[in-house]
Formats: sequence, structure tokens, C-alpha cells
Amino acid sequence: MAKLITVFGATGAQGGGVANTLLEDQDFKVRAVTRNASSDKAKALQAKGAEVVTASLDDPSTLGPALQGAHGVYVVTNYWEHMDLEREIRQGKSIADAAKAAGVLHVVFSGLENVQKIAGFPCPHFDAKGLIEEYMTSIELPVTFVRFSFYYENYISLLKPQKQEDGTYVLGVPMEGAAMDIVSAGDMGPAVRAIFKSWAQWIRKAVGFSGDKLTIQQTADILSKHLAPKVFKASDMTADAFAQLGFPGADDLGNMFKFYRLHNPDRSVELTRQLHPAAKSFDKWVAENKEALLNALD
Repeated sequence: MAKLITVFGATGAQGGGVANTLLEDQDFKVRAVTRNASSDKAKALQAKGAEVVTASLDDPSTLGPALQGAHGVYVVTNYWEHMDLEREIRQGKSIADAAKAAGVLHVVFSGLENVQKIAGFPCPHFDAKGLIEEYMTSIELPVTFVRFSFYYENYISLLKPQKQEDGTYVLGVPMEGAAMDIVSAGDMGPAVRAIFKSWAQWIRKAVGFSGDKLTIQQTADILSKHLAPKVFKASDMTADAFAQLGFPGADDLGNMFKFYRLHNPDRSVELTRQLHPAAKSFDKWVAENKEALLNALD
């Protein structure tokens, strides 16, 4: 019998990738959770066979019905939607309590490290997820933590390369020469599916997803190769300088890059490819997304 997986964030990049991948597999049925069941993305999931339900992580009373009868649940919380650490922690605890009460056999939570505890400086969008992980562990939830790396897709949106006066493009990622794990957000649905398939062996384990590990100059060189004649180069900005840029969340992201550089969090290209052999390298992803990357530059 097909296992029912409830997917929170099913219309987002991460949750959508998971929901769509599970829908391709006859071993699973998908209950897609959204706050807006009439959205185009929700309707598209429904057309593929998902059961679409309305629920909100901010309203614990809606969570029980969304989990009823589910074998597993995929949970992603979105700090950047509200930039409120305490709110994200409440959301995570609410879904943990609801999953425990519903008797869900396997929770997969998109978590991250508690940077404040590890490194001694705050990184709220990491710290909230780290504290949620700790809570889920404390209540003995049957959970697997999946931790994503910096997204390839950020080079199209959040941190797209900036054109300089000499016509070159700078990648504003302050890693100061250190290598950084990166991954395609939409490429990890099959890796999550593999974890759901062999769920018992992944209980109470953490998996760090990575499609590639590159310095920013190596990243720039790959972009230059595929998007020639445009030329890309690494930034000489430090993480501390990035944190002072003044836009909302700059300090948070600056400390994230500092954490990446100083503490090299556990992400594994090898384990990621064991779970999903077709996980794309950055080189392959750029080759497949040249048009979107070029459009982002204009």
C-alpha cells in the first residue's frame, strides 16, 4: 500500500520539489499543505494527483487534520517570510507536537545548525532551525534532519552577480577564498524520496545535502565558461563587511558566510549522490540554466 506523506511548504522551492518527486512514485501518496489551495501551484499539484489541504504552521488547530493517517511528513519552515526567530521556533514546535500526537512514523525536517551555540555569534535563520532540531530530538520524535547548502538558484535571485564599471560581474559571496558547499534546491526531491523509502535507517540522523564544493572563484570561472563573453570574478569583501551592508538580513547572511568559512558544516557530495546519483554539479546546472542566469543579469 502506498504511504501517505504530508508535505508542508508544498508550493515552495524545497517542498514543491519533494511533493512533485513523491507524486512520480507509486509507493507514495501526497497530501500537499498550503495556506492557499486556489493558487496555481496548488492546483498543479492537485492535477498531478496530490490531495491539497489548507493548514498553517501558525495555527496549531489546523495541523492535526493535515497529519491524520500520514505515514510521514516533510516540514520546511521559512524564516525569510517574516524574519522572526521566535515565530519560526513556535511553528517548528507546533508541527513537532502535532506529528507526535498523530503518531507519524517518520518526520523529515529541513533543519540547520545552531550557529549561536556552535560559533558564539547569532545567525537567526540557522539558529531557529537548530533550536527546532533540538526540540524534536528532546521529545524523541522519529525524525531525520536534512540540511541544505547554499542554493545554486541564489545566483539568479538573492545574490545575482553585480556588473562593475569595467563590464565584469562580481559574485558578492564573502567566503574569502574558502570553499563552500552548494546545491540545487529543486534537485533534492529524489534524495528526500530515497530517505522516505528507507525511512527506518534514517531515523534520528542528519543528512547534509551538497551538489558541489567550490571556492567563489571556481564558481565564477564556471559561470564565465558557460556565459562567455561575460566574465565573472570573486568578491574581495569579508563576511563582516557584508554584514554591514544594511539591507534586511545582511547581518544574518554575513554571519552565515562566516560560519561556513570558519566551521565548515557537515555537508556531503558523496552521501548526496548516494541518495540521488543524478544530483547536478554546479557546472551542469549552469549549462542547463544559461538563459535564466543571463536574464537575471539584464
